[in-house]
Amino acid sequence: MLTINILQGQGDQAIRDYLLRNEHSLLYANPCFIGLVAEHLSAQPAWLIAQRNGEFVGLLPYLVKSGPLGTVYNSLAYYGSNGGVIQHDADIEAKSDLVDAFYTQASINNACSATLITNPLEKDAAFYNNIINYDYQDERIGQITHFGNIDSEEDLMKLFDNPRPRNIRRALKEGVTVEKSQSSEAIDFLYQVHKQNIDAIGGLPKDKAFFDEISKHMQNHEWAIFTAHLHGEPIAALLLFYFNRTVEYFTPATIEAHRNSQPLALIIYRAMFDATENGFINWNWGGTWLSQGGVYDFKKRWGTVDYPYYYYTKIFDTEVAYQRTEFLLEHYKGFFVIPFSQLKNKKD
Repeated sequence: MLTINILQGQGDQAIRDYLLRNEHSLLYANPCFIGLVAEHLSAQPAWLIAQRNGEFVGLLPYLVKSGPLGTVYNSLAYYGSNGGVIQHDADIEAKSDLVDAFYTQASINNACSATLITNPLEKDAAFYNNIINYDYQDERIGQITHFGNIDSEEDLMKLFDNPRPRNIRRALKEGVTVEKSQSSEAIDFLYQVHKQNIDAIGGLPKDKAFFDEISKHMQNHEWAIFTAHLHGEPIAALLLFYFNRTVEYFTPATIEAHRNSQPLALIIYRAMFDATENGFINWNWGGTWLSQGGVYDFKKRWGTVDYPYYYYTKIFDTEVAYQRTEFLLEHYKGFFVIPFSQLKNKKD
């Protein structure tokens, strides 16, 4: 007999153990990371659990955010997250019931919208397309580098297309060095330069509090910051998260005046080789908008494979479409409420 139950909270060891039975499960479902994001966004985490005869046959993690329009349900929330159903063995009935339960819970708990985001590695968009009666579908291109058999830095270099090898050699010639740490100095430097970079292009930088809370929630082996130095001074940094078989490229930052020295290219190269030595097989660059040609090309040169994935949004309160972008960003920070392209931008 199939049962669907709700477990409130970020998840326990039994959930973590089940996640690790599926080599495609990603950071975003890691209970530690869910706890980090939930605290940072003042959201409530929960899991839908499918069981047969007391055994797990599927999980669906989600986060709930309360606001003036009601609640918003995301599986999952925050920058670049993937969610959806996680299974060790295929069980279509359980998978279907979990998806139905997700939207049903949203509907009966005063949700104005609910969005499920698929996992690119699962390649199961056809299933979600057939089962979800969605109002909006958004597409992203997931780009992932698969390491394969890497025995040396030279093997790794062969994965890349020009100009990446040239970029790496340029950094080495300039005398750039790279170190791995979890120090407060590395965190502070990463945040400061990240904010400068994102402000310069008119984007929304992550809050300092997010970076400061990482060590509180994540285990030591689950994250690291790689920092590039030139003449003893930090000039670039990269935050990575590690879970299961995959490394997540999360937050890069480079001092503008030093971009020509290609420090980020050397950081990525060193961090990738470090990951292969620690048994990781995938490097997830995260999602790219279809319109972001330059970003797509940057990642593509690192030997990536494309994995489209999708956002499936149901709207339960049509007032959502009449809100301003700024209103949604303020009251539902870090959550996907509705594609901004669908907002009617009603005047206040």
